[in-house]
Amino acid sequence: MINIEERSISAGSRGEKLHHESPEELRAALVKDFPEIIVLCSDAYLAAVLGVPNRTFEYARDEKIRKALAWRRSFGVDALRSRFRYDMEEGVLKLIPADESGSANPFEPSPALLILAKSRALRILPERGQDGRVVLLAETQLVKWREVTTEAFLQHHVLVLEAAFDLIRSIPGASPESITLLVDASGPFQAPPIAALQGMATLLQRAY
Repeated sequence: MINIEERSISAGSRGEKLHHESPEELRAALVKDFPEIIVLCSDAYLAAVLGVPNRTFEYARDEKIRKALAWRRSFGVDALRSRFRYDMEEGVLKLIPADESGSANPFEPSPALLILAKSRALRILPERGQDGRVVLLAETQLVKWREVTTEAFLQHHVLVLEAAFDLIRSIPGASPESITLLVDASGPFQAPPIAALQGMATLLQRAY
C-alpha cells in the first residue's frame, strides 16, 4: 500500500489577513503567475507543504508549489484531460470527441494511450478505504508493454489521478486530501521498462 502525498483540493478562504508563512500568503505569492492555484491548492495542502520540519517558506514556494504547477503546464494536463472522462462504473477512461474538447487545437491521444484507457490497469475503486480515502487499484499484469509507451503510461496515470482528485473535490471536506494506491502484482506480467519506473517516480515527486 502506498499513500500518495496530499494534493490540492479547493480554494482557501477569502478576506482574511495574511499571516507570515501561512497558506494564504503562499497562495498569494504565486497566484499572479499561476491563477489555477486557487482551484488546485487548498489551505490544508499548502499548510502541509509549509509544515515540513526545517523547510523554509521560500523553498515551499519555489521548489515545491511553483515547480509542481509549472510541471502541470509543461505536461499539458489540462489539454490531456479535455479529451477523456473517467467512467466510474466501468473503471475506464472514455474518449471525448475532439469537437467537444473546447479547444481549437485538441490533444490527439496516441494509440498506446487509447489502449491503456480501456485496460483497467489503473482504476478508482467504488468503495472508499476505512479512513475515507479514495482508493486506486493498479493491476500491473494488465499492461502489455509491447503495445504501450512510457509517455502513454505516464499520461494514463495522470488522467486517473486527476479523476480521483476531482472525486475528492466534488464534496469539499468530505474526504481526506490524499489517496491510497493498492498494487496487485499477482499473475503473469511483463516487468515495466526502467524509463517508466523513473518517470513515475519523477511524476509523483514533482506533481503529486
